[in-house]
Amino acid sequence: MRFEQFSQVGMSALAIAMLSSVSPVSAQSLPVDPTVLRQERSVTPHRGALDPFRGALDPFRGNIDPFRGSLDPFHGSLDPFRGNLDPFRGNLDPFSDGKPLTLAKLGGFWVDFDKSLQNVNQRWLELTEAPADAQRKGKSASEIQKIVDDQEKKIVAEFAKLIDNSEKFWGQRVNQRTGKSFQAGFIDGLYAKYGLSASDPASFGRLTLSQRTQLIFDWYDGLNEFTGVDHVDHWMRTINWNPTLTQRQGSGADSVIGLLDAAVVNDVDIANNLTSTGGYKDSASGHGTAVASLLVAAHDGKGIQGIAPNASVVAYNPFDSSGTASWEDVRAGIVDLKRRGASVVNVSLGVKGWTLHSEWNNIFSNPAVAAAGNNTVFVIAAGNDGSTQTKNIAWNMAINPALIVVGSVDPSGKISDFSNRPGSACLLQGGVCLAGSKLADRFVVAPGELLLVSDGKGGLGRASGTSFAAPLVSGTIALLHDRWPWLANHPKESVDIVLSTAKDLGAPGTDEVYGRGLVDVEAAQSPINFNNLSFYQFRDGKNKGTSRTAAAIKAGGVKPAWEANGVFFYAFEDIGATYRDFAIPVSSRLVGQTTRIGGSEEYFQDYITDRLTDWINNEVPFTDVTSFGTRDPNGWNYSFQGSSPANYVSKSGVASSRYTSVKVSDPGGRFGFSGGHGSGGRALGGQKGFNLTSDYDAGNGGVNPLLGLASGGAFMGADMAIGGATRVGIGMTERTLVHSRDLALSDSDRNQLREVDPYRASALNLRVTHKASEAITLTLDYTKLREANGLLGVQSTEASDLRGGSSSETATFGASMDLPGNMTFATSMSAAMTRTNGRGRQALSTDGAVLSSAFAASLTKRGLMGRRDIVRIAVAQPLHIERGDLAFTGAQIVDRSTGELGDVTQSFDISDNSRRFIGELLYAAPIVAGGEISFFGRAEYNAASKNAIDGMVIGGRLRLGF
Repeated sequence: MRFEQFSQVGMSALAIAMLSSVSPVSAQSLPVDPTVLRQERSVTPHRGALDPFRGALDPFRGNIDPFRGSLDPFHGSLDPFRGNLDPFRGNLDPFSDGKPLTLAKLGGFWVDFDKSLQNVNQRWLELTEAPADAQRKGKSASEIQKIVDDQEKKIVAEFAKLIDNSEKFWGQRVNQRTGKSFQAGFIDGLYAKYGLSASDPASFGRLTLSQRTQLIFDWYDGLNEFTGVDHVDHWMRTINWNPTLTQRQGSGADSVIGLLDAAVVNDVDIANNLTSTGGYKDSASGHGTAVASLLVAAHDGKGIQGIAPNASVVAYNPFDSSGTASWEDVRAGIVDLKRRGASVVNVSLGVKGWTLHSEWNNIFSNPAVAAAGNNTVFVIAAGNDGSTQTKNIAWNMAINPALIVVGSVDPSGKISDFSNRPGSACLLQGGVCLAGSKLADRFVVAPGELLLVSDGKGGLGRASGTSFAAPLVSGTIALLHDRWPWLANHPKESVDIVLSTAKDLGAPGTDEVYGRGLVDVEAAQSPINFNNLSFYQFRDGKNKGTSRTAAAIKAGGVKPAWEANGVFFYAFEDIGATYRDFAIPVSSRLVGQTTRIGGSEEYFQDYITDRLTDWINNEVPFTDVTSFGTRDPNGWNYSFQGSSPANYVSKSGVASSRYTSVKVSDPGGRFGFSGGHGSGGRALGGQKGFNLTSDYDAGNGGVNPLLGLASGGAFMGADMAIGGATRVGIGMTERTLVHSRDLALSDSDRNQLREVDPYRASALNLRVTHKASEAITLTLDYTKLREANGLLGVQSTEASDLRGGSSSETATFGASMDLPGNMTFATSMSAAMTRTNGRGRQALSTDGAVLSSAFAASLTKRGLMGRRDIVRIAVAQPLHIERGDLAFTGAQIVDRSTGELGDVTQSFDISDNSRRFIGELLYAAPIVAGGEISFFGRAEYNAASKNAIDGMVIGGRLRLGF
């Protein structure tokens, strides 16, 4: 009987980049071991002919730009660490040349480099396309060769520009490090590696697609060696990891990771973490070293960074000199690693054609392994044949180890072509597929394409394969076991944390390609659901906390006093049969500090702060404004808001008002300044429960609509705290409306008002906001409105009628209340008094004061039919004139017998007996990867209308995320 062993999954892309083809290498069989005779099956190796790119070494499918159009692997920011590329040292430049290598400079260089690289890419494409096009046109061989020569010379010229730009930025650093010029110290070695010469343009044309990709990677990696800090790689942002998070979680110092892989060799940093080795001694492919580097490479200013740099590694090499291993080797390795204290075992090996081989059930059912598995998490690479598993596996649910299978995605989050997938396979219990027993239920993905790793030769290289996705998951679990050591005795809960916090990819929920989704390191180290936490609030370093419910904290909102009082929350989360604790600072004074709350000295988990505040603030639905906030290292807060040009539907049509706003507040939140353009009413008079721009519209909204009359242009404001529960603010806003551009008007109205002067208005707004209790917020606004040529938003076609304009004073009272059941009630009431200006200088004037009113009320419910859906019911009375007379002075006949003319003033009542009410019903629920389905209904009631319901609109929207 003959059987074949299986070997490691994955292949170094750097090692094979220069090969135009890969010849199959057949696996050799070892002497038959009696312990595996009972298998009666073959185990196919993953080595020799393995081509992780399925025939093309370029995993980016025809694009020489390895980051799909941008050399920035972090999708928009070269800063994966949120403000500082080196959170442990604070300065990117170890050289004393007086020119610190700041984040802005580094990011700016790569952005410019990327632009130049696009030109190189275009020239290479033309080198392929132009000769083929010439051949189709019947050009001669000499003519075609001339085209090729010209294109190759253009490529050389573009590379000369890349060299020149790189030298300007890196030349001094290369010289300081090597003592040579940029050309001699960097370019000559790079060109020699790929057989390139500027005097031989054809050498550039001979590069294969994969060599072009590797050349750019080597350029990127090689220059980053001169920063004096650890390399930044694309996987970091993809899985939401940064070294500061690792430091906060303990860097893995209390964790032991088992590595079932080829021998770990030739890396000093990793050797410091390697506490024991076992298994064969004569197989050193470098694969084990590469995997280990992603786990524990030191954060020492050079090379790569491991997720858990202080974790201990116990290694077992199951591969003999032929590079293959038996199932008995695997069993022996697991037992050995557990004997040496591993709480998570990383397994980067597998069987061709299987995502999870059926023999694993026998391995885990072995008494020795089963005993070890009671407190072990197993992380297994899915394999690299691009296959989808359809075969079910008989599974011993009495043992049922804590298991995660890991596939690979590219930097954009798309499943790698070479990655195996879970498919429809099920772990059967007694021949039955129970709920939650699909292989996909235990499957996640992580970046596995061209990751920077230690190459096992004392240097660095890039490697691809699910082997290199798996350690990113194992490292995540090591951080869990470091911060919460008792989780090491709860492997199933450890796995549940990783699976439940993975970012959903592909089809909604668990699917046959991505399983549970993309591992998210930060999410795994954070609470799964803030609503389920038990909170204790601490302040000013006091050791006695106040018990708080999640509902009370959410209802109370983010308090400015937290910053000044050094507040943090200590919280507990139940996970299965155990729990986790969190120390979450809400004061910037505590960032980077430690606390002894909880019995040991631990870092405050400031990476959770934004998640906590987002959870607290995530109460306002149905906003047509997108918000983004950030905080600088000194604690100053910056928030940005913006809306689309068409914000809402009014009775007359679509009212256009592009809205942008920027607000800056001090670290303690004691005062803030804001400014912007657009809906000044919303910006200055915004109230919880009313978050649509239309709520502040003078024609259709009921929240201080007179302030809305001056909204649409520039606005600015400031506010400050005058107590723990009270804030005061002042703001100004203006509007200039050119009627020919007013989309709220009908075509006929726009044409009629085309020659009328633009409507101009400005307003001053004073506001007091008081937090009466954790659940109740009260607001009081005073608004002074000045209309330069109108009266309550109305103009005359005769300029002389209202040439002096009018002035209004408005008082607005608002209140919002958080109710049980995730409901919020809000109301707003406004009363205004208006008088015209320049009496005697205009034909129309008020006879006394014109009194007007407006009000609005809304009820919002979160979690109506699902945990994340939202419904809002609102009713509003827009601006309504309650009482008022308008006087008109004009020339009339005062003596009919003589026909004498004179000025005559007549008064007429302008109060409105056709009171309008508007009711709205809005519902929204999230779907498919950031998409949304929503429904709305709107009806208008007019007391003067014969039909009572004067108009009705219903509709819906489906938005899909991709």
